[in-house]
Amino acid sequence: MTAVTRALLFVCLLAPTAYADEPVVEKSRLDLVPPGKAFKQLSIDNPLGNVRIEGHDSSSIVIITQKRAPDEEAIDRLRVSLVPDPDGTVRLTTHADPSSESRPVKRSAVAIDIVIKAPRSARIDAAVGSGKLEVLKMDGGGELESASGAIVVQSVGGEFYTHSVSGKMTISEAFGSVDAATISSDVELDSISGQKLVASANQGKIAGRRVRARDIELTTTSGNISLEAEAMVRGRIVVSSLRGDLDVKVRRSAQLAMVVRARGTKVDLGSQTVTRGKWQEATFGSGGEATLVELRATQSSLVKFAVIQ
Repeated sequence: MTAVTRALLFVCLLAPTAYADEPVVEKSRLDLVPPGKAFKQLSIDNPLGNVRIEGHDSSSIVIITQKRAPDEEAIDRLRVSLVPDPDGTVRLTTHADPSSESRPVKRSAVAIDIVIKAPRSARIDAAVGSGKLEVLKMDGGGELESASGAIVVQSVGGEFYTHSVSGKMTISEAFGSVDAATISSDVELDSISGQKLVASANQGKIAGRRVRARDIELTTTSGNISLEAEAMVRGRIVVSSLRGDLDVKVRRSAQLAMVVRARGTKVDLGSQTVTRGKWQEATFGSGGEATLVELRATQSSLVKFAVIQ
């Protein structure tokens, strides 16, 4: 008996349904149980639609797929490939078989959407094209990629790396380090509590709220950056934009010192400053190992900083 056979608990395939002038839809469900070792990693590559991955307390993996196409012939060409490895890795890919005999079908007319429930501890590596990629309640970290599809990460642990060309990123309730990079989209961050937060956008805004990381680095080439963070002992906050305004608010305890350095066309640090070359510097509090804040803006950019209680 192969690993694939051992892993298959049951498959329930719902018959395709179609109505006049409506697409053909085919749904299926697959339940996998560990063939020996626990599932430790999921690798998903779906250029044809959405992917949603949600953690659960079971050791099994549940995969629900929905195919959509204009007709039966087109839907038969949509493929889902699943390969469970004995080492605990599960690989899932999708593709559309080419056919020179079939009539052409628009890319937008076909889709494969995937919903997966997996053990929370599994690592997630997933990629989509224009579809939405969601990861919820997973603690094993991972790497997420999209071309133009949105990436949503919520209630996660472990180290997560997210990359997109033009898909918006939303990351919230992350209790591990985060590295988010995009070429042409916005990045929204909320309740990030890992050791390190790095976010960059070539053309796009970055907005961070309730950030509590020891090492924070936010960078844009063309786009504003706003940040609300908490000062940490021996913490480091670097916010930089070539063509964008900076608005940074930092919450600190009375016992924690903080040194803020900034440069830009117009700088407001909310306190008396000392000029050191091209930099303006302000110090808040004394004692202990200070949090260092560096704000860099150029090309007619504004820099605003405030301490909040």
